[in-house]
Amino acid sequence: MLSAFLFVLGIACLWGGTETVLRRIPKLAAWLRVSPLVVTVMLVAVMTSLPEFCVSLFAALRGQPAAAVGNIVGSNFVTLTFVAGLCALWRPIVVGPTLRERESSWMILSAALLLVLAMDGTLSRTDGLLLMAAYFPYFRATLVEARQQRAAAEAVAAPHPWLDILLFAVGVGLVVLGSNWIVEHGSAMARRLGMSDLLVGVTFYAFGTSLPELAIALGAVLRRQADVTLGEIYASNIFTGLVVAGALCAIRPLPVEPLIVGRDLPLLVFAGVLLQLFVTSGGRFVRSEAAIMVAIFALFLTAQFMGFSISLP
Repeated sequence: MLSAFLFVLGIACLWGGTETVLRRIPKLAAWLRVSPLVVTVMLVAVMTSLPEFCVSLFAALRGQPAAAVGNIVGSNFVTLTFVAGLCALWRPIVVGPTLRERESSWMILSAALLLVLAMDGTLSRTDGLLLMAAYFPYFRATLVEARQQRAAAEAVAAPHPWLDILLFAVGVGLVVLGSNWIVEHGSAMARRLGMSDLLVGVTFYAFGTSLPELAIALGAVLRRQADVTLGEIYASNIFTGLVVAGALCAIRPLPVEPLIVGRDLPLLVFAGVLLQLFVTSGGRFVRSEAAIMVAIFALFLTAQFMGFSISLP
């Protein structure tokens, strides 16, 4: 009963925190004189990646490296296919030039780099440093864009900016807390069903730690904030694939299961390339394309439970 109560309470915290965050993004963007996309990339995406980092770190420290790596790969795949597809099924998304040219390319690069480094079966400390170093050019490009926007925009008088900052932080905290409760009690049920560490990592952990991204992205769709929707998905994938994975490897080298190298990471790269083709073809992510992404997510889930792999050249 307690687990069920905390699971439901986690959902309530998740959606309450999401509403608080989304209400503050335009206000913080106006106060900082930058676009909502910059706020999403530099603040929201980083903070909503905290569940992936925490869950994977604790799994690695408990001697479950398969669950730790599986959570990172699975979470990125869930956000890229299911979350993006669900949002576009609800309402087609107009994709701006910055998302098409920068975020989507970096998202593919982060997945491809993780695949290349994992091919030897281990993510070492050196690999972790390389992953984190690869994030710096992306962060720098976003920072330069923010400075240019700030220099071109006029100062906006915000009556209570620090209150908005505080409420933004509280909202992100509620999102992370709610996600943690959902993951903890959902994975407990999975273990009672006899699921392996890898299966728990790429399903329950991955889906649970993707709930902040789902909540933020879907809420942005309802508010018609297109840049926030895909910006959150792309930026979260980039941060998780480079910084979260890199930091975990720097703390403790992680062995990578053959199924992750031969199946999950290639599917992640493929999904990223396919989404890139969709958003660049017409500047819109429409329902028919979203249905394909959701179908790929269904294929991914089937692969987890059926255990089949994809042969690499």
